Amino acid sequence: MSTTTIASLPEEILLTIFEYLDSAPPSRLKSRLEPTLDLTNSSNHALYKSLSQVSHSWRRIILPLLFRYSRLRLDAPPRKEWSQCPACGDNAPQSSSTANYPVDDSHQDLFASALQSASSTTTNDEPSRSPAFTLSTLHWASRIHHSLADYLAFLQRNNLAGAIHSFTILTNRMIADSDSRRFPHLTAGTSDHRYRASAELWQRLFETVPMLKRVVIVAPPSDLACLTNCAIDMFGDWAFEDMEFHILELEVDASPTTKADLNGGAATQGHGQTSISGDASSIPTTTSYVPTSYPGIAPSSVLKIRPWTHLALNEGSFLRAYGTYEYFERGPPSLIYSIKDCLSSRRTSLTSLRKFTYTAILPFANHCDLRGLLPHLTELDIKLAPDPTSNILQDKDRVGKAQMEDCWSEFFDAYRTITRPFRTFEIRPDGTPKLQRFVCRDVSTPGLVLELDEEFVPLCLPVWAEMEPGVFVRQEMCPPQYGSEIM
Repeated sequence: MSTTTIASLPEEILLTIFEYLDSAPPSRLKSRLEPTLDLTNSSNHALYKSLSQVSHSWRRIILPLLFRYSRLRLDAPPRKEWSQCPACGDNAPQSSSTANYPVDDSHQDLFASALQSASSTTTNDEPSRSPAFTLSTLHWASRIHHSLADYLAFLQRNNLAGAIHSFTILTNRMIADSDSRRFPHLTAGTSDHRYRASAELWQRLFETVPMLKRVVIVAPPSDLACLTNCAIDMFGDWAFEDMEFHILELEVDASPTTKADLNGGAATQGHGQTSISGDASSIPTTTSYVPTSYPGIAPSSVLKIRPWTHLALNEGSFLRAYGTYEYFERGPPSLIYSIKDCLSSRRTSLTSLRKFTYTAILPFANHCDLRGLLPHLTELDIKLAPDPTSNILQDKDRVGKAQMEDCWSEFFDAYRTITRPFRTFEIRPDGTPKLQRFVCRDVSTPGLVLELDEEFVPLCLPVWAEMEPGVFVRQEMCPPQYGSEIM
């Protein structure tokens, strides 16, 4: 009588068994916590790593699961091989020959254009920066290009491009604070070459991984703006010194329409939209990767390269800013203004967006005015208090000079600001805004439940029903007094 062992099982059965060991990525599990570069760290996938070392056949089966949720650290030390690059390496610029080191045309052209722009006269609209700043941005442009090139080469060697579900990119601060300016995008077309490198990163990524459905970026606010080709206002940056990182998450749902869009190979949401498919060596023009104004998003931004249905933004702690004089007059460096502007009636991008998730620690009420987003959303998910597992309010250094009375007053005012447009008797006769679901995550904090319940009384029947704590689902399109008017 023969004995069946796990080693004798068909690969299809082994794959099914291994899939039961899978878990949600840490970037999703920790997405509502205060942003840090540890977002993707987890020991859950240690088992997959161990199984991949059992045998060559098991490694072949496990690899797609192991790298289903992949990440890229831009601030990792550069590899020595990058110095051989004829475009940006130690001996660059060299001749256009790339026989000994492959380099694509866009990367070659970026550094050729950088040399040309350095020797040209700039306009007042695009002021130049110091040579040291320009060299620093070229250094990061090189990192962006070669980090992604190594990542994509690994995927292609192991036939993993079709297995990637989620891609997370992380970086610490790229440019020193002393080099910051109020509107960084003003030098995106002249001396800050990271903007072009970022646009090319997303173009190359989606050409190689066309079915990618989720992107997460963890970076300081100014660097997040650069990686997304957005305009940002850094005027109040000094007041938010403990707001080290933001998290931006973009996701496409798995609806049949979305799948058809992805399989079609292009997303054409608006004028100037970057094509998902096309010539891998195509080079974004100046007008495509540079935001033209504040607030604004460049056509080649990752925000526009896919028909995203879910956008999540986690902006971390506002605590330190409460200790500044007339704190309510300051705003954090945030992408939210460009996102709202892009969704306004005069814009044509992000039209597929249906769900918005916002997370922060005690943000100002005037920062939480989301009226510009509501006409486009069916679901709104909000978390504004520290996570119950956090000890930030017990840390005197983090609290600083903030008065907690002010913080909690702004907290409840923020929820009033958020919910006012879609309270039952504020909804218009035509049913707008057409929000279908509102989620308040802060009811998980026991000390806030009673006061939040009072704030949500205007979300009442027959329009809204609280289906579970903090989850309000729309039952009717409009309040009863409007019924006869729209029959």
